[in-house]
Amino acid sequence: MAPPRTPAGHGRPELLRAQAEHDDIPLRRRQLPTRAALLLAAVASGPALCRHGPPGALTVGGGSAASSSGGAFAAPSRLATRGRGRAATARGAAAVDELGSRVIGDDRHMDSAVAWGRIEQLRLRMRRHPDLPRFRGRSVADNDSLLWWFLRERRMDVGETAQKLERFLRWRQEFRIEKLGPELFTRELRARKAYLHRHNDLAGRPVLVAIGRRHNVMERKLQDSCRMCAWYMERALEKLDMRDPPVRAPRGAASQRVSHAADTTGPAEQALGIFDLRGFSPLQWDPEFVLFLIDALYNYYPGRVARVLLVGAPDIFTAFWETVRPLLGRYAALADFVSAEDVRRRYFAPGLAPPEFEGGS
Repeated sequence: MAPPRTPAGHGRPELLRAQAEHDDIPLRRRQLPTRAALLLAAVASGPALCRHGPPGALTVGGGSAASSSGGAFAAPSRLATRGRGRAATARGAAAVDELGSRVIGDDRHMDSAVAWGRIEQLRLRMRRHPDLPRFRGRSVADNDSLLWWFLRERRMDVGETAQKLERFLRWRQEFRIEKLGPELFTRELRARKAYLHRHNDLAGRPVLVAIGRRHNVMERKLQDSCRMCAWYMERALEKLDMRDPPVRAPRGAASQRVSHAADTTGPAEQALGIFDLRGFSPLQWDPEFVLFLIDALYNYYPGRVARVLLVGAPDIFTAFWETVRPLLGRYAALADFVSAEDVRRRYFAPGLAPPEFEGGS
């Protein structure tokens, strides 16, 4: 992809330098060639979607896609109807369990000796790659909390974890995450497409909000959209707990069980994502950005989003969701179709919901 030109009106020297420093970042489809081909093929020729009019303008054709069989994957219209009929969830610890997880993985039945055995195996593998970039100034082999994060997300599989960690670190270097700043995507910020909400939800999780109707695939610059996405993920990560592994049992003593996976009071390891899909139209359907977002959630911030609320999705969104859902794998279970009232009453204390959901439905 050719580097984007600096937008008109952004000629200040410091912005030009920052822009030039990032313009050579390749936005290729990383790690997901099969998924990318599947998604783009579905958009081009699938039965639920077809192209009409100018290039890039998508319209829904052939009726809505077949709905899935219940649960969080059901068609938006069915889930929205069910959501409107729910009574308000009681506040407190009992409600937290219904709001999704707040820590990574379920390690309640693992003892500390097993946990540290996997950590040391992973550490040894990471030391075989002395050229690996650092994570926020620290070597990955010496960063126990980083190793523990990725191990739990990969269900303690050392081989898979090592591969994912390497991809993660090399992507951060390639994308120049440490140097990302708002000056590199000012147009995206002015459109107010996304923000980090100032209040946590009832589970104590930071909240990222995206307003779908403010995104237009015909007007956006892909690189800027991806930079803003990564920058907000980094801001959310700064608010999340980088949990240390369990305490090592003294030599000769019985190992201890890991018990913090059920914690409902300590700092959260996961964030809540909210996509406001009210007013969604084909102009908001952006396959290239969707691929980047899937890649980011799966490879570069794995396990850091506990739940994704899809708010007020119209029937037209069903076809797009049926295309994306198979690409998400087990991450599709994070999605929940809800109404604005559900967001306000189930996930936030009175008066603390994002302003878009404080009134109306």
